[in-house]
Amino acid sequence: MWVLTPPSAAVLASCVTFAIPGVARAAECAASRYALQATTRDGALLEAGQLAAGGRYADARAAYLELLSGHEEDAEALFGLARVDAWEGCAKLAESEYTRVLSLHPNDADVRAGLVDLLVWQERFGEAERMLEEGLALAPHAPGLLARKARLLAWRGDAVAAVRLADEALRLAPDDGDLAAMRDRLFVGEARVTGRIDRFPPGYQDLYSLGGQILGRVRSFEIYGGMQLLERYGGDTSRPVLDARYPLGLLYHPALGVTLGGEITPGLPSHAIPDVALKVFANVPAARRTSAYFAYSFWHYGGGQLVNILNPSIEVTLPRDIRVSLRGWLSAVTLPRPSPQTADTKISGALGPAASWDATSRLTVGAWYTYGVELDQNPALFQLLEFRSHQVGGFADVLLNRFQGLRPLVQLSRREAASGDAIWIASFELGAYLRW
Repeated sequence: MWVLTPPSAAVLASCVTFAIPGVARAAECAASRYALQATTRDGALLEAGQLAAGGRYADARAAYLELLSGHEEDAEALFGLARVDAWEGCAKLAESEYTRVLSLHPNDADVRAGLVDLLVWQERFGEAERMLEEGLALAPHAPGLLARKARLLAWRGDAVAAVRLADEALRLAPDDGDLAAMRDRLFVGEARVTGRIDRFPPGYQDLYSLGGQILGRVRSFEIYGGMQLLERYGGDTSRPVLDARYPLGLLYHPALGVTLGGEITPGLPSHAIPDVALKVFANVPAARRTSAYFAYSFWHYGGGQLVNILNPSIEVTLPRDIRVSLRGWLSAVTLPRPSPQTADTKISGALGPAASWDATSRLTVGAWYTYGVELDQNPALFQLLEFRSHQVGGFADVLLNRFQGLRPLVQLSRREAASGDAIWIASFELGAYLRW
């Protein structure tokens, strides 16, 4: 058993939309020798825009600069140049250009939205929020500004307000695909059911589990609860072993990008699982595009065994909505001895990388590998055992529509006992969820 990052930590990250393409690439923001072909201003703006959309930033920059030569106050050309500089990662140039356009047209919501995107990319969230408030005071029904405020509220954990603003923005701009994609990822409640099969070799008990959970969000809080049934069946005995877990958790988002939480999970009956498990965790921004996660868990088994687990991880967000992380587990297992004054404590650990990718607005895929000590309670011997395991797996999160989705998962494990004997375990899981 390893402690994993709670799924709700990934939920907030999935709300990121309106990302600036290519911002992570180093760029000189130089213009090429491209010469405009169009003979009218409107035609030249269209030509420059097509170059930018095609990723020909140096040519687009040359076209916009040609338009601006002798017409330095051409707001449309300056706006286009700012977007090109932002897309190519030249933040200082883009910011000065956006600011110049806003000084000429303070009521232009599209320009302000572009500057907000640039500030968000630089993680200058306070300035972005102030810029949004100023813009919404001037244009309270601008869909682009409402959408960006909804995104920041979602990052702060206020899902109810984020959904309300996103719905209002989508009502004003029903054909905006980016806005619709963002709204699809926002929700205030979720109910899910998950089934899993862990297939062991002949002679060992297979593990079957079925669980359900419901989650609700109010302001900066999330609360969830559920039930999971686990049945071990097969092997050398025909008598199944049934366990049940009842997780109850609370999450709090005190600041943008910060999540604090706790969970208590009684087990009853608890032949092969802890009779009580406690966990506290935190997810905080560590640096630009980097977040750190830390959890502490305590497990108590009916036989008196105690387990303390530290679970740190670090995650980095790369271009194209790719996230990579390194996760670790450090466990201290205390086994009781016949004398109540003595106990035997063993320290063990596990480590492994993980990655996920938002392939589309409705599809996230990921994979992981972990190597180290895995803990398992033998239900027949009432003994907590340690195994060295290699685990590799993959998952997908498929949003069928705004309200329904599927989460399939597959995993292959090679488990090695202290004796040197090794077995292979194949795991298959399917989750389905309903959101509102």
